[in-house]
Amino acid sequence: MQITAKRSVAIAVAGLVVGTVAALSVPALADNAPATPNATKIPAMTLDFAGTNGEADSPQVVGATFGGRAVVKDTSGNKVGEAFDVCAKDAINTKSDVVFCTGTINTKEGKISFSATLPISDDAANPERAAETGVVNGGTGSYEGVTGQVTFTPRAQGVFDATFS
Repeated sequence: MQITAKRSVAIAVAGLVVGTVAALSVPALADNAPATPNATKIPAMTLDFAGTNGEADSPQVVGATFGGRAVVKDTSGNKVGEAFDVCAKDAINTKSDVVFCTGTINTKEGKISFSATLPISDDAANPERAAETGVVNGGTGSYEGVTGQVTFTPRAQGVFDATFS
């Protein structure tokens, strides 16, 4: 009879442990759920890297890196912040390079982190022509928790309109 009682207690304790672990795991699983893209709360802006990045001084070899600093303007042309990026050359062509960049846009509302692969034209008469989509990695301040994508549309050489979705 004592063995049966001990088994019952052991089974009850094991059940309690399994139940507790399961209950504690459910919130952890919920936290790992895929984030819903919400970058639409970020307003459109223009990033002007013209004359402020080190691409021209970077060697023409795959893997060469350079950095840039941009003036960030709202859609009315008012300065609203700065952006900083670091890029690595992924492909070298005669008139353009393809680069992978990661950067941060700093505004008074907060910071936005992004990554993108972009063409960089060496020909002032034929600047980057196609819009390219990158990833919004996150943010701070008013942009805390943002995810989604950013589309960089070239306006002029080194100048991109950025829209978020």
